[in-house]
Amino acid sequence: MTRTQTDKLMGLLLNSSAALILIGAFFKLQHYPYGTLLLDIGFIAALITASCEISRLKKIIRKLEGGEQDPNS
Repeated sequence: MTRTQTDKLMGLLLNSSAALILIGAFFKLQHYPYGTLLLDIGFIAALITASCEISRLKKIIRKLEGGEQDPNS
């Protein structure tokens, strides 16, 4: 995957997890069923996505500090 594709995918995953968290919070406030489940899934997805994003960005920073100009590979 190229860097721009990965950026788009990470953005999509983070936005989807944020949407799940907001919908879950709304469900909890309105006492609808499955509010807790939506919150849990949203937080877990955000945690996993953020962890992957942090490790990917650390890898890019290490490559740039090493003198390489193209972090796509």
